[in-house]
Order: sequence, then structure tokens, then C-alpha cells
Amino acid sequence: MTPDDIVDPLRPLQRLSDALRDTIHLRPGAQRDITPDIAQLLGTWRWAQSLDPAAPILARDLVSLCNHLDALTQAEPEPIMLADAPRIDRWCAAVVDNLPVPVGVVTGHPRLRKGARTMTSPLIRIALDKGWARTFSRYNLLGRPDRAVLAALRAKGRLRADAQFFNVPIAGGWT
Repeated sequence: MTPDDIVDPLRPLQRLSDALRDTIHLRPGAQRDITPDIAQLLGTWRWAQSLDPAAPILARDLVSLCNHLDALTQAEPEPIMLADAPRIDRWCAAVVDNLPVPVGVVTGHPRLRKGARTMTSPLIRIALDKGWARTFSRYNLLGRPDRAVLAALRAKGRLRADAQFFNVPIAGGWT
């Protein structure tokens, strides 16, 4: 995936989910030809469902992953979910290892130290006007954007050199 492949930057994995569904239904056996980025998501999904991430890939697993991605794309967070959500400041959206991710400085994360410069799990949906993003693993609050964080993380070796910025259109104010 490149930034040019992202049709809807507010739901950057939607096209991927749609294409994966088409592959499952149009080409029997094609589920074994998935790209490493999908395999990574599928492994995480299987682990979260208490399944063996290394087991052979079945069409039902891919359908289940697509259903999960679609549900995350359509869900609105409850206020309690945002109250405990980590906050990402000085952030931007990037494509890293063929997946769209927010990168930036995080606070309030359950496993990361305050002020850690990091990338999140893959970006599923972003609501700039409401100040939140849904990644594969959790909701995140969004602080001020800063495209320079991508170059800083690449320069320090925290991101691969081929990580690319993609533009998320501003659809409202910042929190």
C-alpha cells in the first residue's frame, strides 16, 4: 500500500477490506496469496480470538477479519472509551510496512512511557473533527498534527526510511 492507494483517508483500510472480500469470493484458494500486511493483521486478529496465529489461513478467518474491520470502521466511541484513551500529540498519518498508521508522541498509553515517540497499530478510522482515531487495537485522542514528526522518527531509526506521509484532510477543529 502506498499513500496513493488510500482512497478514503478517513477510513484508510476500507479499500483493503473490500479488496480482500472480493478476493475471497471471486478466486477460491486466493486467500493463501495474501500480502504480509494482511497476514500481520490476521495474526493479531487470530490471537485476539484465542486462535493459533500460525495455523493455515482459511477463508472464514479472512471473512471474520473483514467483518471486524468493517465493524471498527462504523463504530462510534462511547465517551468512557475516549476518557481512558491514550493521546497522540505532534502526530501525522503515515504508511509503514504497507499499513496506514498514526505516528507521534503518546501519553496515557497502558504500555508505553509518557512522551514516547511511536507508531500505533494500523489506522482503521479517523474523525479529525471529533479529535479521535480508531486503530486496530484501541481508540486514541488526537492532539495537534505535526508532519515533521515523521522525518524525526525516520532520522532516529524509529521508523523505516521508506515510511511515507499520507494526508488526512482536516474536517474540523482540533481538541
